[in-house]
Amino acid sequence: MDAITIRGAAAPAEAQRITAAMYNDFISWIDRSESTSRAYITNLRQFAAWTLYTRCTQPSRSDIISYRDYLQVEHDAIQLDPDAPDGWSYRTDSAGNRQRITCKPTTVKAYMQSVKAFFNWTAASGLYPNVAQNVHSPKVKDAHRKDYLEPADVVSIERSIEATAARHAAQAAAAKKDTAGRTQRSTEQGKRLYAMYLLAVNAGLRTVEISRANIKDIEVRGGRAFLYVWGKGHAEADTRKALAPEVYAAILDYLSSRSDRPTGASPLFVSTGNRSKGKRIAPTTISTMLKRAMQDAGFNSERFTAHSLRHTAGQNIMEITDSNIYKTQLYMRHNSPKTTEIYLDNDKARDDAELAERLYQHYHNAEQTAAGAGAVDAQPNIEAIIAALTPEQLQQLTGIAATMA
Repeated sequence: MDAITIRGAAAPAEAQRITAAMYNDFISWIDRSESTSRAYITNLRQFAAWTLYTRCTQPSRSDIISYRDYLQVEHDAIQLDPDAPDGWSYRTDSAGNRQRITCKPTTVKAYMQSVKAFFNWTAASGLYPNVAQNVHSPKVKDAHRKDYLEPADVVSIERSIEATAARHAAQAAAAKKDTAGRTQRSTEQGKRLYAMYLLAVNAGLRTVEISRANIKDIEVRGGRAFLYVWGKGHAEADTRKALAPEVYAAILDYLSSRSDRPTGASPLFVSTGNRSKGKRIAPTTISTMLKRAMQDAGFNSERFTAHSLRHTAGQNIMEITDSNIYKTQLYMRHNSPKTTEIYLDNDKARDDAELAERLYQHYHNAEQTAAGAGAVDAQPNIEAIIAALTPEQLQQLTGIAATMA
């Protein structure tokens, strides 16, 4: 795992200061999974870059507050750079222009949590005081921050994936070189994307769970197919997840197109590239592929990501079970029902919109009712007038009515 390397102006020898060794010792001490440790490294690298950028060799509590405030406003993106004179450099785009960013509240919170954990450890270890104690992170609403898809949207993306795969296959068949190889890769890629999409939007799998899956994790029992999922916070594939017959069929269809001669120990989804053929696809790559599939189908918004597909599964399970929290929690494999309650937010939004419309109609219907009542009160008593008419007058009125008709 990559270490945190810092190069820059050092503080006086007698002063207590933060060193790269402290960061690396902290990462070793937390003893977390590789993905969690990488998250800590990424977050602490950003803090280390900021201390060099501001020449803050001995952070105080006010410096930690300044760092938090710096993250929340637009600023030049910086990064650790051991080869730079001061140990840091600006992040630039492909044209060499400096990138400007404003961190989202969730990102600021994640950065600050890592910094606070680090200084809590330095204080407990007698290395540096806990200058981050009681420094508050921005409040983040406990609700899902990604949109979900309606049933028709899910099918629309399915059709788009199929159409795109067919188009790529046709282009490969028309190629001048290596027609067979191109067609094979195109077919495999299309079926792979379709199977991954269904696992995300129907089985509710995370991209990391799709990436971790192996062929041997699939089991058929009693005529039903299951996938043993290596879930969040687990050390192995130990959670059995039922697969809809159509999802299982899509996986089998993809496996039958594989050209790498897979075995049970092989990853369920692999790359088709010349250099990485047969290797497990990374979660970030899967996320990019699913995001592009949504964009190709017209769902091009920052609120639609690969995780939106899992959110879609949870939201629609909630709907077909009449907002049954327990069933939805089991299906989504949430440890706490509080996590599942995020799907109630969309129900609340729909109820709120319906009530807003009903309230508007209530105001205006009342106005119309009052106007109508006034009109009725102003009219003569028609029944009394008719009762006073003679037979000849009634006959004349009948004739007039017939003529008007």
